[in-house]
Amino acid sequence: MPAEERQETRIPILDTAEEFFGQRVNHIANDFDSFFATDRADDELGRSRLRLRANYLVEERSLPQEDIQFRFNLRLPHLEKKFKFNIDDKIDSKEGKKETAEEIKKREEEYKKRNRVDERWLFNANANVNASIHPSITLQARIRKSKETGTLIHRFVQEATWVSTRDGFRHRTTLDTDHSFSQTFLFRFGNTVDWRISRKSFTTSHGPSLFQRISDFEAMSYSFSMSTVVLEGIWYVTGFQLAPNYRRNIYKDILYFDFRPGLSFPKQWSFRRTPFIYLGFELLFGGY
Repeated sequence: MPAEERQETRIPILDTAEEFFGQRVNHIANDFDSFFATDRADDELGRSRLRLRANYLVEERSLPQEDIQFRFNLRLPHLEKKFKFNIDDKIDSKEGKKETAEEIKKREEEYKKRNRVDERWLFNANANVNASIHPSITLQARIRKSKETGTLIHRFVQEATWVSTRDGFRHRTTLDTDHSFSQTFLFRFGNTVDWRISRKSFTTSHGPSLFQRISDFEAMSYSFSMSTVVLEGIWYVTGFQLAPNYRRNIYKDILYFDFRPGLSFPKQWSFRRTPFIYLGFELLFGGY
């Protein structure tokens, strides 16, 4: 008698649901990371950008801080096709042409392809210039990889940095997990390990963030984080921070404004409440 065929253990409709939710999470995460101009948006979406940023920080029991940063990100060649399609999409949607059934199907397939989680290893390098009273140059190289598990997307980043100041070499590992509740909310839990080799410092940061879309021109993020340090073989907490961040597109995807009031609870002040206000202005050229 012929051997019985092995029954399929996967349910097709569940496979389709997992694929749909995975694409939705990635699409929403791409939108938020693009709006907040994160490193992931530059790396994975293949954008060439010149970024000018002015930061101002006022914190209780500390002197005001300000700095100006310049950053240039160069698009990788293998991402050029994906980037070009994004531009074409915007042009077609503005013209308002009536699509045929074949064009609609093709656009849906392209949408799935564009928002499918790219699980390849991606490499990116960039240079930053900090134009403060003591200027510094920063060179960075990153590799990243994403992995989809059901409705969750896990993003791993390994980063090596060299700073011209006494900070010297720095090694950072990041693991973020994304999940979307709707088209307007994205939940992210972040974990970061930061090893400053020259300073012999080993710190970590952990905590959740919730991103909210208010309109096409403004968004909010709400974050809570816990910071730790490993010193002489002892791992202990150095502080907590709670901060919402309001970001607005002021002018044509070029000029952005950030306002972040918050509370920190540093160990050096016996975890006493320490309010702060952060203001940021950012100019982005190219890749939006």
